[in-house]
Amino acid sequence: MRYLVMTEIAPEEVLDRARRFFAANSRLGVESPAAHSLRFSGELGTADIRVDRTHGHTNVRVETDRVAGLDITDLTKRFLYTLGHI
Repeated sequence: MRYLVMTEIAPEEVLDRARRFFAANSRLGVESPAAHSLRFSGELGTADIRVDRTHGHTNVRVETDRVAGLDITDLTKRFLYTLGHI
């Protein structure tokens, strides 16, 4: 599944929040951290989070390797709902 959320939160803060959220709510590990992206991976599946800043807002793009069910997609949607959307 692919998601796009726009928020006023800075990209670095979005990634920091993602780290804290996934650490508190899952046992997923962080793979391949980069300046503007994170990958969470484990038994639930994989989620790639990429952020960029344009036109005064932050674009948060997420892609998961699952479609539905009690897995990474549901967890990722719960994280995205914690961000202030514009």
